[in-house]
Amino acid sequence: MNRSEAGSAWLDTILFGILLLVPLIVMLGALADLHRAALTAAAAAREGGFAAARAADPVQAARSADEAIAAAFEDSGLPGARVTAEVAGLDSFERGAAVEVRVAFPVRVLPIPFVAAESQPVVTVRASHSARIDPYRSR
Repeated sequence: MNRSEAGSAWLDTILFGILLLVPLIVMLGALADLHRAALTAAAAAREGGFAAARAADPVQAARSADEAIAAAFEDSGLPGARVTAEVAGLDSFERGAAVEVRVAFPVRVLPIPFVAAESQPVVTVRASHSARIDPYRSR
C-alpha cells in the first residue's frame, strides 16, 4: 500500500454503507406499510362480515358493513377514502345464508417526494371474509 492510499478505507466504507443502507431502509419502510395495510384489510373484512351477518335486513347489513370497514381503517390510521368494499350475498339474506365482504386498499410502495401520487407505484392489498347468518336467530 502506498503512503497516498493510507486512511481511504473509512471513506469507502462510509460511502458504500450509505449507498446500501438508504435503499434498504426505504424497502423496509415499504414492507412495513404493506404489512400494516394487509392486517388492516383483513381486520376490516372480518369486522364488516360480522356486522353484516348481525344485521336485520340487507340494507342495514350493507350500511353496517361499510361502517365497520371505515372504523377499522380509522382505528389503524389509514385513509379510509381509498378503500373499495363490496358486500356479496345480500340478495339471499336469510337464516343460514352466507355474507361475503371483500376489501381492497391501494398502498403506495415507493412514495417519491415532488412526484404526483397517480404516477407512483401501487400495490393493491385485498382481503375477504365470509360470515354465516345465524340460523337460529329470530328475525
